[in-house]
Amino acid sequence: MGRGSESFQKRQREKNKRERAAAKQARRHGKLEVPFEEEVEAPSSNGKSEAELYEDFRLLSEKYQSGGMDEETYEKRRVEIFEQLGLEVH
Repeated sequence: MGRGSESFQKRQREKNKRERAAAKQARRHGKLEVPFEEEVEAPSSNGKSEAELYEDFRLLSEKYQSGGMDEETYEKRRVEIFEQLGLEVH
């Protein structure tokens, strides 16, 4: 039974990826009036959209650079956000 769920999730990710690519192409060609931030994005596994995760990372970085957070906490949270975005962590 788990395979059906995995297959469905993969199809959803691929569909969302195609939709984002089509919206990006339309934006580049001036056919779409919706600003990037207002696009409908698929939520990640924790329910946050890609834009929300990037905003979380921006705020995290600002807090770390202003001295409001130690490096260990920053790195731990940064890795969590990057994994949720599906990015490689170095």
